[in-house]
Amino acid sequence: MAHLKPAILLSLLALTACGGGGGGGHHDSGSAPETSTPSQPDTGTTPAPEQPLSPPESKATLGSVSGVTYTTPDGIEYQMRRDGITFGGTWTEGLVKADGTRVSSTSWCCGPMSYTLFGSWTSQEKGEHGVFYSGEGTAAANVPTQGTATYVGSGMRDGVRTDASFNVDFAAKTINGNITGNDDFGSAVAMQGAIVDGGFRGDAQSGGDNGTFVGHFNGPAAEELGGIAEFADTSKSASFGATKQ
Repeated sequence: MAHLKPAILLSLLALTACGGGGGGGHHDSGSAPETSTPSQPDTGTTPAPEQPLSPPESKATLGSVSGVTYTTPDGIEYQMRRDGITFGGTWTEGLVKADGTRVSSTSWCCGPMSYTLFGSWTSQEKGEHGVFYSGEGTAAANVPTQGTATYVGSGMRDGVRTDASFNVDFAAKTINGNITGNDDFGSAVAMQGAIVDGGFRGDAQSGGDNGTFVGHFNGPAAEELGGIAEFADTSKSASFGATKQ
């Protein structure tokens, strides 16, 4: 049997920081996130993944997530916040064989966010893709019921991050979001949904496929949000986190 060893696969410092929250955070001040919505497919035979009626404060499509700990399907635990370590980009760790062949990799984000973590897990050996999010959920009673807000942050797919933005109408209880597509990330993700309890859920589209998305507001008064968009083609699934502007 080939030997497996843990390895840090990607330097976190080279990547753009995601939006911060709770004071002291920041986001990339470069090009504004793309807001165009990918066209929905005309037909489709594969049903979109179902979502829970009450959005959870954390969820993983593969493995499990609880608080700051993500556990891979192979049972390996990663602490996404660590004492004495502060970072603003993407942190990636994984397993490699003795010959250097990658087995799997786990990526997560974002240090500057105060209440939200999100990431992805990929098995290069098995061709499997998973996404996850976690956070300090906002109580339903503390989610605003009036006004509108824009949240800006990042989306992640297979360890690649790109811009994300969300428009929230608290009075109408609606949320619409977009994760920007590019050559590295792949097709853009558009989302349209409703605020439910302390979170939200709805429909998603990416690259001609229909899916669903679910997430939660985080922080004492919905300062941040995090969630995942799921597709039957799991290579299109993505996680995201964003901070109220």
